[in-house]
Amino acid sequence: MGTTTEPADRDGGLLDDAREALRVERRRIADEREAFRAFRGRVASVPSEPIRTDGGAGPVADAGRAGIAGEFGAVGAAAAAGSRGSGPPAGSGLVAVRDAYRETVMSVPHYEAEYDDTYERSVAEEFGPEIAYALTRGSRFHAECKRSLIDAAETAVEERERFGDTVEAEAESVERAASRLAPIRSEVASTARTDFSRDGFGTLDAYRARTEALLDDCDRIAARRQRELASRDRELAIGDDLDVPTYLYQDLSATYPVLATVGAVGDRLDDLKRRVERAMAEA
Repeated sequence: MGTTTEPADRDGGLLDDAREALRVERRRIADEREAFRAFRGRVASVPSEPIRTDGGAGPVADAGRAGIAGEFGAVGAAAAAGSRGSGPPAGSGLVAVRDAYRETVMSVPHYEAEYDDTYERSVAEEFGPEIAYALTRGSRFHAECKRSLIDAAETAVEERERFGDTVEAEAESVERAASRLAPIRSEVASTARTDFSRDGFGTLDAYRARTEALLDDCDRIAARRQRELASRDRELAIGDDLDVPTYLYQDLSATYPVLATVGAVGDRLDDLKRRVERAMAEA
C-alpha cells in the first residue's frame, strides 16, 4: 500500500482510540470556550480604576513602558498615587480579575493535567506579554486594559470555536473513513478463514481480483484522508512543527490512526492475495 509504516491493530482498535481522543478534545474545547465566556463576563463587571486619583492633572509618571502596560506606570508610582486618592483600594480591580480568571479558565477540569501553569504564565500565554504585565505587575485596572482584556477574552473564545470546528471536521473524516473501512475489514476477516486449497482455478482467480479491488478501495480511502489532512493543515497552524493529528493523537500508538489502519488492512489484503496466488499455482 505504501500509505504508512506505523503499526496498527487489525481489529480497528486504533480507530476507537482516535474516536475517544476526539471525544475528550471536544469536551475540553467546550469547557475552555465556556470558561473564557464566563471570564469575559466577569471582567466586564469589574469597575475600571483611574490611573490618577489625587485630583491632579495629567497621567501618573511612567516607568518607561509603552502600550497597555505603560498605562499603569511603575507599580510603586501608581500605588503611591492611589494611596492619596479616594475610591476602591489600588489594585482591587486586578485582584478581582485574577480571582475571576482562577475561578473560570484555571478551573476547567483538565487544567492541571493539560497546562498546570501559574496565573502569570497562563495570562501571558493566552493574552500576550503586554496584557500579562498589566495584570500581574501593574497596580490599577485601567479602562484601557479592561477593554483590551475583554477583546482578548473574546478572541480566546473565537479561537476555541474555530478549533472546535476543526476537531468536528476531523471527527467526521475519521467516521467516514471508518465506515468505508468496516465492510472491507469484515470481508478480509471472512475471506482469511477460507481454505483455498479446495477451490478451483476460476474461483481462486475471482478471489484474487476481489483482493485487488479492495486494495484499490483502500488506496482511495487513504488518498482522500491525506487530502483532508493537507487541507486542514492549511486552514489551521497549531505550531511550526505540530500539525492537527500530531496534537490530537499524541497519546496514541500512531500519529495518523486512519492511515495506519488502512495500511494494516492493506497488509492483510496483500497476505490474502499471496495465499490465493500460491493456491492458484498449485491448482
